[in-house]
Amino acid sequence: MMIFRHCYRIWWWWSSSSSLHYFHFLRCPQHLFNLQRQLRQTKLLVAARLNDYVIIDCSFANEYNNDISFENNYYERLQLKIHSCFTLLHRYHSPSFLILCNFSSNDNDKWLQNSPYCQTTSLSYLDLFSREQLVYLSPDSPNIMSEYEHNVIYILGGIFQKTKHEQITLEKAKHEQIRHQSLPLQKYLRFSESASTILSLNQVYNILMTLKHNNNNWFEALKCIPERCLLR
Repeated sequence: MMIFRHCYRIWWWWSSSSSLHYFHFLRCPQHLFNLQRQLRQTKLLVAARLNDYVIIDCSFANEYNNDISFENNYYERLQLKIHSCFTLLHRYHSPSFLILCNFSSNDNDKWLQNSPYCQTTSLSYLDLFSREQLVYLSPDSPNIMSEYEHNVIYILGGIFQKTKHEQITLEKAKHEQIRHQSLPLQKYLRFSESASTILSLNQVYNILMTLKHNNNNWFEALKCIPERCLLR
């Protein structure tokens, strides 16, 4: 309904007044931004209705307790990464809806709680879905992902940098008896010595969406990784 409402407004301004108003609408950044935002929201709401999800595991806030600069803004950092997931949303006709599980509410996460782009819950993904539906993506998993599976729900760890515990996402997946996989980065890429092979949330999300929409084309999907991280 939101898309049709905007289309009607464009047609009405064009037909009932001068064409100058029509061109003024196209040149106004605010109106264009609102239209793009509504298009993104509509795509994600369709995915939510179809139970097409990607899960962000937010149970790692305590891993940064020893870092004073990080402790109070975990959800602020998370918000930036979540927002970055949607910058390329126009490329995908059916992007997956994000669910933030194991979410602890505080005063720094107002945007996430009220966002139309994702859903937050204090529940675990195991409370919402069966183990058979889940695949935890961990950079430490020995099981190399070969293709995007349309009938599973992928879990991404809400981690931004190296934590005090090594292989934390792999250990959690094993403890919860969830199938786990890692991306085949070493098969297709050579990273520079100074670059980290731990990808950000938005990079992994866009890799998954590109695989989903491009018939598992890894060469296309891995273009989401910045060239500065790779050997030339």
